[in-house]
Amino acid sequence: MVGSALGSAAGEAPVAAEEVKEKGPLDDDRPFKLGIIGCGSQAVFNLMPSALRIKGIEFTAVCDIIPRRAEQAQKLAGGKAKVFDDYKDLLKNADMDAVMIVTPLHLHRPMVEEALANKRHVFCEKTMAYSIEDCKAMLKASIAAGRKLQIGHHLRYHPLYEFAKRHYIDAGLLGKVNNIHCQWNRNGTWKKRPEPGDEKVDFKKWGYEQLDHVVNWRLYKKYSGGLMTELASHQLDVVNWFLDAVPEAVVGVGKIDNKDGRTIFDNVHLIYEYPDEVQVTYESITTNSFNPFGLQAYEMFQGIKGTLVMAHLSNYVGLFFLEPGAAEKDWMPLAHKTKFPNENVPFKQHREAIVLNGTPSPGSRTEKVAGIDIVDVVDIKAARMREGFTTYQIELMEFRTAVLDGNRPTCDGIVGLRSAIPALLGNEAMESEKKVKVTEDMYSLT
Repeated sequence: MVGSALGSAAGEAPVAAEEVKEKGPLDDDRPFKLGIIGCGSQAVFNLMPSALRIKGIEFTAVCDIIPRRAEQAQKLAGGKAKVFDDYKDLLKNADMDAVMIVTPLHLHRPMVEEALANKRHVFCEKTMAYSIEDCKAMLKASIAAGRKLQIGHHLRYHPLYEFAKRHYIDAGLLGKVNNIHCQWNRNGTWKKRPEPGDEKVDFKKWGYEQLDHVVNWRLYKKYSGGLMTELASHQLDVVNWFLDAVPEAVVGVGKIDNKDGRTIFDNVHLIYEYPDEVQVTYESITTNSFNPFGLQAYEMFQGIKGTLVMAHLSNYVGLFFLEPGAAEKDWMPLAHKTKFPNENVPFKQHREAIVLNGTPSPGSRTEKVAGIDIVDVVDIKAARMREGFTTYQIELMEFRTAVLDGNRPTCDGIVGLRSAIPALLGNEAMESEKKVKVTEDMYSLT
């Protein structure tokens, strides 16, 4: 600002802000070739479209055992990607800088290990792996190979979650946090039907007992951790991140509501014990989708001074409710708010919430997520990410930077392991009907 003022005073034309702004990840257009193994819904509806919005990224190879999926992915990639039906062939022969593994959970370890053995950098979808030992094996393999391993916990890359962590949790606006509640409820069976032609798949070659297990692998314990690894792992990762801690124990109950032959729980309720006497309750069901804060999922952090609700699928991603009797900060009366009119709620502080929109409070600095200024990817007025940006996009921008520049990704294998453990032990607690302790050796690679 001073330099601009001096230049104008000397009769020089002021320099436009965009001409002097330091280049960042949004300006990066370096070529980056990706292969992808597993072309189901997560790949073709979320990851591939997000990656293809990034300048310089292209898909040169796609692989799936179901031909229609591989063809759909190839079409999405512009028709240029080479199609494989065997992941080992892709890993040996594809022209690519890195590979994305977006397959059923039980396949993560063998595929990641094979990729690393072929000196490939790897982006692996969450949850990291089917077991704690599998997670450790993948992490060891990445270290031995000297290749990047990034795990797809995409909420780590949500700019408003980063903003909430820094400006609400770390800033102490909630006071001492004693309770956290996470919910991801849906009303649907989660079951898919095979499509014409799928019956030709040689499913036994790949270890599946029947075609339904290929299409609905999430519903069977042999291949999946169910709700805990498909949904809860996202939210438990957020809890770990916001608390800068990992759980010490878990207890829970689970049951099966949809009696269609599935073997995973589709109704789960758990309690996690975290350090400093923080208790975390978790629920996920498939027969009712009610959510007072928006769509399906939220994480609610309750402190003695206020409550923070994060709901990444909803119109308002972040909401802050001040507790009655808690002192307001100077900026709070001017903050963007939304009403929760309800005559059953006695306290006015609980009938309105501050909407997190990425604007820091006076005197604080703008935060970054994966090197990107939050204000560059958040629509301040709408209080959500700008149209055309996704968390998947940001995490894949960072993946390219990690591979090409040798940087450590935000969500590397260590973070992946720490976030997998509570999800995997949650299933163990429900199945054993016992309290399960988290021990230090679960995090050790020796």
